[in-house]
Amino acid sequence: MSKPTLFVVDDQPENLELIREVFQDEFEVHTAGNGHEALENIPKANPRLIILDVMMPKMDGFQVCLRLRQMEELKNTPIIFLTSKTEPEAEVFGLDLGANDFVIKPFNKDVLKARVRKQLDEAAADTLSDTIWFDDFEINWDRHEVVHTGDTTPLTTKEVQLLQLFVQNKGKVLSRGTILEKIWADTYITDRTIDSHIKEIRKKIPPLIRRIKTVYGSGYRMDD
Repeated sequence: MSKPTLFVVDDQPENLELIREVFQDEFEVHTAGNGHEALENIPKANPRLIILDVMMPKMDGFQVCLRLRQMEELKNTPIIFLTSKTEPEAEVFGLDLGANDFVIKPFNKDVLKARVRKQLDEAAADTLSDTIWFDDFEINWDRHEVVHTGDTTPLTTKEVQLLQLFVQNKGKVLSRGTILEKIWADTYITDRTIDSHIKEIRKKIPPLIRRIKTVYGSGYRMDD
């Protein structure tokens, strides 16, 4: 399976190389050293996410962002600005242009990875349709409920978040640590809490008994 594409734009070669090293295991990393090169090559690459330096000669990142947001195929692609500008006005201006996040230079590699992961998760969540079916069980995300043969069963917020996480990562093993980080990041819970929630989801949606598999020693995986 091919890797998703990450496009990085920065006029400093050392930054391009550092970011490539950080993400090369997860992404096909494409780069550009200036705004004109970026506008020429980003549409061809069809990236999953763009990391864009603000301070560049001739055409700065703000101008590039504005042009990208005018392209139909890139209007919803997440853009993270890299910048040494710390003024709130600059961040507000960038967000108004359509950027999704800002990371201040010099950046911490783990922070940048976390910001990228967050934007990709949010983009994936936005692509979910309003409802999804598991056999003859219909799940309505917005209403937090399951409908089956006319009967409605409510889902808790955590159950919905868990289901969405599995749907977005179908076929992948999700460790309990990953699930904790994604769903209960700000709350201390034990692995048993995760197991209990998954048990309840399987009870409410019986087709998930065979679809959400326990991978012993690793975590859980949703199959088709």
